[in-house]
Amino acid sequence: MRRSFQLLAALLLAGSGCTKTEVVAPPAAAQNRILEYKIVNVQGDPVYGAVNDADSTITLHLPFYKQLTILEPEIRVSEGATVKPATGTLIEDVPELLRSGRDIKYTVTGKDGAVKTYTLKLAVQQPAMVVQELSTDAATPAEFTIEMAPQVVSSFSFNIIGEGFSENLDLMKVMLVDAAGKEIPGALDLSITNTNNLNSIGVFVSVYYDAAKQTYTIPDVLKNIPQTGLYKVRVYNYAKVATMQFPIRITKN
Repeated sequence: MRRSFQLLAALLLAGSGCTKTEVVAPPAAAQNRILEYKIVNVQGDPVYGAVNDADSTITLHLPFYKQLTILEPEIRVSEGATVKPATGTLIEDVPELLRSGRDIKYTVTGKDGAVKTYTLKLAVQQPAMVVQELSTDAATPAEFTIEMAPQVVSSFSFNIIGEGFSENLDLMKVMLVDAAGKEIPGALDLSITNTNNLNSIGVFVSVYYDAAKQTYTIPDVLKNIPQTGLYKVRVYNYAKVATMQFPIRITKN
């Protein structure tokens, strides 16, 4: 019995002597990273972006109530790295950026020469926008006529009724869309019908003749449509867009 115990003890000691612990060093941190991205041209605390190294994105949630039309980013990168565009480079015309979906990319070059490119993704916490139709149905379009004869002042206008509009008209744009779904170059002019009621936005198109200067001014939208045509009305407000389902008819005489 004693011999069996000694043999078992010897085997246990021999087994424990075979155990080996390996220490594996963690991989070296990349030297071409964006470590922090924040917008600093705001009142109060900065707006921080969420940097995701796995998919090389920066997601920036913009509070709609701040109504930011220009962004000033402050970017912190890995030690010794550089970033282009550089920290502090302004992002201008944010509404246009949101409407077009145009990408903004940041390229970080580490001190070891390695390059990594991040894509900025903008998300806006904004209420939904809805618009009422101007036309009864597709077969009965609302009619608008404008005179194009030289030295004649003429215009047409209509009100867009809906929800989710902005008092700041710099955030809004109204465009015409042709039957093929293509936007006609040239935004329509806007006015707030009632500053106490943001459910109505005035839209107007005018041609002007200045008798003193003998100049005739035609807005771009009229230059880019034929004499008569059917168009849907599309409304942009910061990050939101709504397009009417039924067209209107515009006639140029």
